[in-house]
Amino acid sequence: MKKDGYENVSRKLGPNEIGLGWLTGITEWTTSKAVAHHPHSHPHIELIFCLKGTLSYEMSGSRMVTVNDGAGVIIPANTVHMLKGGMDAPCERLGLHIEKSLSHRRRYAVFTPTDFAAFHATIKAKALQPFRLDARLQSAVKELVSLIRRPSLSSAERGFLRALCCTILYYVSDTLSRPLAAPKPQMMDEAVKFIETNYSKQMGSDDLIRYMGYGRTQFFHLFKLHTGLTPNEYLVRFRIKKAKALIDAKRRSSSPATIREIAKAVGFSSASYFKTVFRRYTGQSADGTPSS
Repeated sequence: MKKDGYENVSRKLGPNEIGLGWLTGITEWTTSKAVAHHPHSHPHIELIFCLKGTLSYEMSGSRMVTVNDGAGVIIPANTVHMLKGGMDAPCERLGLHIEKSLSHRRRYAVFTPTDFAAFHATIKAKALQPFRLDARLQSAVKELVSLIRRPSLSSAERGFLRALCCTILYYVSDTLSRPLAAPKPQMMDEAVKFIETNYSKQMGSDDLIRYMGYGRTQFFHLFKLHTGLTPNEYLVRFRIKKAKALIDAKRRSSSPATIREIAKAVGFSSASYFKTVFRRYTGQSADGTPSS
């Protein structure tokens, strides 16, 4: 197992270049193709922002965490994780490597040790739960990326960089400390539209979560508030609704589709599984026989 996982890093600033005392490094990855990292861990919290593409991390214990562009995630200290190679490309991501306490050897004091301890506790408590970047946080992150991509920085620009890092830490802590907001109807409408557009494909809730860019638990909660169903339930019910329409058309047609063809048309991988699910939801067999 590698210790740092800095393969494919495009740019990196170390603690001496930053001087804040709580930030051990800033890393930026920009890749034009799908890449994978070896399993690794860090002695500090890693705050990751996905700016383009999709990041799929496998944690120790085989847990998967997926983050889309415009979202972030916190990797806890000393947690073995690896970036899977199946992610979308091109991809851009930014990482802030955050110490567990504020060093007394910091050159530029912005937060007090008490301030930093409160921020650290907040982000640590929300580890492995992807979160959306609001407009202010996205703006600060993009500004920071723009700065670290410059070949050299003036003294004033380095001061601005430190100010941005402090601003990002505050915004992340503020975002994560808020209670879960009710979903905006148009946002969940977009999720419903995705299901109803792609129901005929081999898709599941993970595809929908990646598309929407939310953590699994948060997204399931918001989707159920909006529809009364989990994403999987909504998908299955919509597929059965479409299958019933095809079966009705089959009965009226002189050259009807087979059950296998109908199952495939509405996204089921096999006719036998489709018939089992159809009977469960409708009380009838797919050929119209009442359930006993």
